[in-house]
Amino acid sequence: MLGAIAVLMASILWPTIAAAHNVSKRDASFVQSNRGAAIGPFLYLGAKHMVTGYDHILFLVGVIFFLYRLKDIVQYVSLFTLGHSTTLLLGVFGHVRANP
Repeated sequence: MLGAIAVLMASILWPTIAAAHNVSKRDASFVQSNRGAAIGPFLYLGAKHMVTGYDHILFLVGVIFFLYRLKDIVQYVSLFTLGHSTTLLLGVFGHVRANP
């Protein structure tokens, strides 16, 4: 609970911490031009996405330092995935845009 309050306060006091991270133009052009299976490159892009976004870094810190029981880890990972997927789907299919 204390960790969640600290993250909330940090995102209020320093809004740039809560900023989303973008895909580089080079990575975007690769994704758009891809026409087949590219498991290796997409795994690399996923890993790169995980270590360059503040939301993912905070997620990993939460899992590593604050969760001890498997049930809590599964719940935390599931809720993060649901929230992240919802915002991505709203952005892509719902045309919801955030003002950077």
